[in-house]
Parts: sequence; C-alpha cells; structure tokens
Amino acid sequence: MDALTALVAGLVASLRTALAADVCPGGWPWAVTVLGIGVGLLPTAGAVLVAVLRKRIGSRYGAGESVLIVLAGVVGAGLLPLAVFNATGRVFRAVALGREVDGLTSDQLADLGTTVCFTPQSAYLGGYTVAAAFDPSYPVRFGLAVVLLVGFPLVAAVCVATQARLALRRGPSWPAKFFWVPLLVLTLLTGRTPAGSTGHLWIGVAIGAFLGIAVVLTVGTPPREVVRRSLAAPAPAPRQPPRMESMRPPVAARRPPAPAGPQTSLADRLARRFAARQPEPPVVIPQPRTASAHQPPPRPLAQSPRGPSGPRPTLVAPSPPAGAGAPRFRLIRRLGSGGFGRVWLAHDARLGHPVALKAAHAPDPETEERIRREARALVAVRHPHCVRIHDLLPATADPGLRELDGLVIVMEYVEGAPLGDLVRTRGPLDDITAARVWVGLAGALGAAHSRGVLHRDVKPGNVVVDQAGLAHLIDFGIARKTGDSTLTMAGFVLGTPDFLAPEVACGERATPASDSWQLAATISYALTGHPPRGGHPDAVSGLRAAATGAPLSHLPPRSAHLNLLRAAMDTDPRRRPQLRAVQSTLEEWLRRAGKRPDGPVGAGAPAR
Repeated sequence: MDALTALVAGLVASLRTALAADVCPGGWPWAVTVLGIGVGLLPTAGAVLVAVLRKRIGSRYGAGESVLIVLAGVVGAGLLPLAVFNATGRVFRAVALGREVDGLTSDQLADLGTTVCFTPQSAYLGGYTVAAAFDPSYPVRFGLAVVLLVGFPLVAAVCVATQARLALRRGPSWPAKFFWVPLLVLTLLTGRTPAGSTGHLWIGVAIGAFLGIAVVLTVGTPPREVVRRSLAAPAPAPRQPPRMESMRPPVAARRPPAPAGPQTSLADRLARRFAARQPEPPVVIPQPRTASAHQPPPRPLAQSPRGPSGPRPTLVAPSPPAGAGAPRFRLIRRLGSGGFGRVWLAHDARLGHPVALKAAHAPDPETEERIRREARALVAVRHPHCVRIHDLLPATADPGLRELDGLVIVMEYVEGAPLGDLVRTRGPLDDITAARVWVGLAGALGAAHSRGVLHRDVKPGNVVVDQAGLAHLIDFGIARKTGDSTLTMAGFVLGTPDFLAPEVACGERATPASDSWQLAATISYALTGHPPRGGHPDAVSGLRAAATGAPLSHLPPRSAHLNLLRAAMDTDPRRRPQLRAVQSTLEEWLRRAGKRPDGPVGAGAPAR
C-alpha cells in the first residue's frame, strides 16, 4: 500500500503542475478531481471488456463467461476505485498532520499549506473524515457533504448502470448490478477517509462515468447473427432415457446427419440434427405397472356425464351392448386426419350424443401402452376450455368401428370452427376477444400441466370455437407417429414449425414454458393473421427460423397485449411468465376494461 500511496501522490502532484491556475478552493483540490475522472473511467474499462466479449459469445453466458463479467464489474467499479480512494486519503491525511509523504517534494508540501479560499489546502483535503462531515451542528459542512458525498455518488452509479446495460444489450442484463452496486457500496467503505479529498474524487468519478457512456456506445452491440447462434446453440443435450429395442428403427432406415462442412450453415445442421433425433417419451403422470409378464386386455376409459361437480373419471369395464351384436358407435362422417390416424364424427349409443373418434394406430405393445398412459392422464383433466376424453377401446371391440384400426380414443365433439379458419374468413380478433381466448386456453393448459400432460402442438388449427363462442383446446399430442405431415421429415413431431418454441426446435425437451410460447404465438396470429415469425414456404425453412431464434417480425404493433406477447415469447424459457401469471394479468386487464373474462369469442362460428 505504501507503493500505491506514493504512486497516487506523484499522480496528484503531476496534475497539480499541469493545473497552473489557482481557482477556489485551490489547484490541489482540482487536481484530485481530475484524478477522480480517471477513477470514474475504471468501470468503463470493465464495461468495454464485457461489450467486446459479448461480440464473440453472444447472449448465452457460460460459467467461465459469467465469472469474467462479474469480475469486470466488481474489480472495475469496486476494488480498484476503493484502493485509489484509500490511498488518496492517506496522502492528504499525512500532509495535514505535517508528515512527509513519498512522492511529494518539500516545495509541493509548502504549496499544499497555502490558503486559496478560507482554509489551507492541506487542511481542506485531509481534515475531518466523511463520517464527521454529516454533523447537523455544522450546517454548511453538512450541506456540502450531502451534495458531494451523496449526490455525486448517485449520479455516478446511474451512469455506471447505464454503461453496464449498454454493454449487455441483446442479452441477459443480470450482470449489470455487479457494476453499480459495488460503486454505491464504496460510499460506505470510505467513511474514514478525509471528506475533502473524497468529495473531489466523487466529483471526478461522476464526470468520468458520464463520459464513459459515450465510450461504451462506440463499441456497439453484438451482431444479430452471433446472438441468434448463441441462443440456438443448446445446452448439453439431456440424457435420453433407456428405450426398448423394439422402439428403435433399423439402422439402415435411419438417415445420419450430413457432416457439417465449411459450407454448411448452422441452421442446416440444426435441422438435420432435429430430423435424426430419437422420439422422446410422452410427458404423463406415472402409472403403476402390473408385475405379471402378461398384461390383461386394456380396460376402456369411461366417465360420468359432464357436470360442474360430477364424480371423477375412473377406469371401468365396458357395459354390454344393447342387443346381440348391436354396435355402440355409428360413424357419421370423417372430420380429418391427425398426427396418428383418422378422425371421425360418430354417434355414441351409450352416451347418447355425438363424439369425436381418433384412431391411434399402435405398431407395437410399447406404443399401445404409451397411448393408454396418456389417455389416463388426460381423462383426469377437467376444464371448460379443454376437450375431454370419454373412453379408450380397441377398434375390434365394436362392430361400428370396422372402418378403423388400432386403439380408438372417444373424445368430446365440439361443433364449431378452428380459430385459424375464423381469422382467415372474418379477420383478426380485437384485444378484448383475444384476451378472452388467451385466458381460457391458459387455464386449460394449466389444468393439463397440473396433471403432468403437455400439449406440444398448440396452434390456431387446434383451437376450436363452438357455437356459443367458447374456445376449446383440442388434439393433445398422444403418441404421435414418425413422419407427421406437420414437419414432413423423420423424427418425433413436437409441433408445427411456425408455432414451435425456439428451444424445442433446437432439440431440447418440451416443457410447460414451450406450451406457453406456442399459446402466445397462437394469440399473436389471432391478432394479426400471421405467425409471429412470419410465414414460411415449407416445414424445413420454418424449422430453421425457429431453431435460429428468428426475430418476432409480425407482432401486433397497436395491441394492448404487445408487451405481454413479447415476454411470453422470450427466447429464454426461464424469463417467460408462468401461465398463471399471464392469466391473472389478462383477467385484471379485462376487469379494468369493464369486460368479463369468460365472455364469448364472437358470434356463433359456422359448424364444421
């Protein structure tokens, strides 16, 4: 510390020589102020280091990068300024006590003893301490202390915080506090230093921190391509659970990803890797397995008629048909094709009303068991905006299902139109209507997530608006097969690319935050008529845009929900608000607008 004290004394003496004019309170105090400007640029050096580093690493901070960024802030804005403040205080305290100081000549010591305003410069700079300056019995001293030792530190902290936020643009901003917090802590750690020298140092620090903003601005922001690449690069791939050999496709049938040569783009490599990935298991509530090696025939799922307080659905044995060979189901018309088979409208004689039948083809016992597990989990989901499952049975169990094969899922039939068709035929929704849809579907997803079930394919086509204007979430991803047309490529289908969350497109496992992203993308489409990343001519280009974190270029600019949409579609799943928070925010917004959250989406939708 003696060497540092001598160095600081020499620096102040050199600055005093350069400042020939003796302006009140004297040349030495203003020399200390100029030294403070240099101290104020120390946090700027740390911010510049961070800005330069982020031009290489983008917006994903690993452990090493995080430690380096934190050290840049703590050292540049805390430790180094503290060392200079203490060394400067020791210099002028020694001069005030009449001691010799290394780095100052006898002529300079004599110059320090001269009086420019009201007191010798040595006494002004090295007299009472910072703590003693806040004595209300000396009003003038107290007022100066508030201005110099409180006001200027706050200004400096604001400027340093601005520098840090500029250095962290287009990325996580949490390291910013490691710049301005140490600078504020400095005001507490300098309580025993002389008030005069410390006050003039703070004047210089505030000036230097303000000038440092322009310095950080000249460095610029990380290129968008670097940011996208860093966000698209997944963390270490999650360990895949062990799989049955029967579930693995033959080696010859799998297309290995092409080698990433110098001409292969990152997006192409991500698309190939997504295409070659193994199917991930369904996300369901664990069900107990029987110990017997031979599984009994599957028992159908059934539940009591729908009601607000009806009994919980249970597994029951099928009731006998009304007559010998009398079919339970009568197929009416085909509604379409899902990811795992055909979808039919049928009349259920047991329930006494129309139902939707989905034929889930199971190529092996393992897939059949997966379908049963997810159906058991979904039958427990009870929400007015979520289509319910009534039953699960093999197609061979009923003569009316002879046109189907595999397992048949009996679901609630919603007579209405998909949200995507309504937007295309009637135009985008207004903010009130969109908020009601968002609230209802967020509640439906929340109910499913509480049962351990993910949807994994939330999109406008999977939202049906019934005749009463109520939006329903349909088509949960039960046992989707390889080669689903929504991606037109090998691999397990996790959603339509234009509405796919970035982390899922990069190969990471789907989570509730992924469903939340897709729901926000669906609402954005309802408000604009376009997917949030814009449309793409084919599935591969849509997947490439999702995997590289393409900007959200088609958000509704005049919507009251714009900020909430941006937050819900953040590229980082950890920063997205939870569905319950989104639902509460929208309900409060509707109440302030004088509207009911459970109102209809619109006039009766045309039947499909």
